Amino acid sequence: MATNNDSINNTYPYARLKGINEFMLFVREPDWKPTRIDRVLLKKLAIAKGKEYEMVRALIFLGILDENGVPTIVFNELKSDYQTTLKRIVYDKYAEVFNLIPPRMANQQRLVNFFGTSPDTAEYQAKLFVWLCEQAGIDLPIMEKRFHRSRFDKKKEIPST
Repeated sequence: MATNNDSINNTYPYARLKGINEFMLFVREPDWKPTRIDRVLLKKLAIAKGKEYEMVRALIFLGILDENGVPTIVFNELKSDYQTTLKRIVYDKYAEVFNLIPPRMANQQRLVNFFGTSPDTAEYQAKLFVWLCEQAGIDLPIMEKRFHRSRFDKKKEIPST
């Protein structure tokens, strides 16, 4: 049975960093503003290969796109002042994280525990949060530079001889 906290944490996106980074490079292009951004467009641009749905969901969560995939005013604000706009978005959309974990106390274990869905999903949610903080200039001083992935902890049984 899901707790109230689990249902809240499931709303956080888990888009892959490579895709979100590529998309943000497009956003910063002065004359680039499609009328609609959806999975089809992301496929055409080779952004977030195989993970286009998660990418669109993340952009909607961040307020960059509306529910129909139409770029919002936030999209325009990112073009004119990327870091300041992103900082405002991150503090707003991740307010619950900041209320529970001060930035100077954020590390991988605390963030993964906060997101608390399946370990793999929680790790992707935490990695995205950390990347967004870095891009926004939000200092997370004790955050590990590389995420340790729980899937690498699963030991394969070695047959006995």
